[in-house]
Amino acid sequence: MTIYNRPVKTAATRKGEKARRRWSTALRSSAFRHLSPVEVMLNEEAAIGDLRQHPGQERAAWTTMRVRIDQAALLDLLRQRHLRNTGKELSRAEALAAIMSDGLEALVNRDEFRA
Repeated sequence: MTIYNRPVKTAATRKGEKARRRWSTALRSSAFRHLSPVEVMLNEEAAIGDLRQHPGQERAAWTTMRVRIDQAALLDLLRQRHLRNTGKELSRAEALAAIMSDGLEALVNRDEFRA
């Protein structure tokens, strides 16, 4: 087993904003397909409202959450494989968005997650 070592100053780290947001965009599209778009947007607005700390702040794009060691290890394993197979670095947020995007349909079809 190897620990994920982030590439530094290589072609793997050079991504444009569009490429950087690929998995977030895929996740949002999947959410709109499998959940109520209005419900998704209302929850996004609520989350953004909760994160705003200063009046006039337009949006809060990031939040911090705690994950277990095994979950972080899985994200890093997926990032290693992505880098090895594509030559492109994937952030933890992008890896998480990829998992969520591809797994959302299966999850919302389970009884405990139905509307």
